[in-house]
Amino acid sequence: MLYVKEYIFRGRRRARGKERRITLLVTLCAAVILLVAADLISKAAAVSVLSQTGGALEFIPGLIRFEYHKNTGMAWGLFSNATWVFVVITIVTGGLIVFVLLKTLKTMPRNLQLGLALVLSGAIGNLIDRVALGYVRDFIAFDFINFPVFNFADSCITVGAVLLIVSVLFTKSGRAYFAALDEKKQKPEKTDGEKNAGCAAGNGGEAGAEPDVKQAESK
Repeated sequence: MLYVKEYIFRGRRRARGKERRITLLVTLCAAVILLVAADLISKAAAVSVLSQTGGALEFIPGLIRFEYHKNTGMAWGLFSNATWVFVVITIVTGGLIVFVLLKTLKTMPRNLQLGLALVLSGAIGNLIDRVALGYVRDFIAFDFINFPVFNFADSCITVGAVLLIVSVLFTKSGRAYFAALDEKKQKPEKTDGEKNAGCAAGNGGEAGAEPDVKQAESK
């Protein structure tokens, strides 16, 4: 009876854990979809408005302006016309992020998961531009500093990267998570000899138990 109760308890605990993982996965997917949608909507709105204002518009004078640029490379015009190189890099990077999120869904701290989700959403937003248009639509510019024109997706990538760095360096959960990973990597695996010795010991115990069973049966 006790065994049955323990079996039921473990089954319920596994079910609750699976339900929490599914909820977290759905939440992360919804966040990524919403951020990508916000990026694409903001780009479309900026292009629509700026096409009527000559390609530029003062938003906060002296601080921020909207200025439409077709970016075929990186910041400051680096690696222009290398669209498909960036497409491949983005797909590989995005695939790695998705793999890491799925693999560590149960163990990774939430702040690290949020940082990866932000980076992933920004990468997807710019990837859609590169594949569909051949360039990325940038439209946000600072007046008070020499900084490249960027977009909402770039902001997601930057905020996500900063969150990851801060979480790893300055939060207890981030440090503990990576310390546990290092400890797991450094933990020595059993050699074949140790595994065989363990199996032999187990078989010996079983063999030693047989006479006792036979004696008990004879009694």
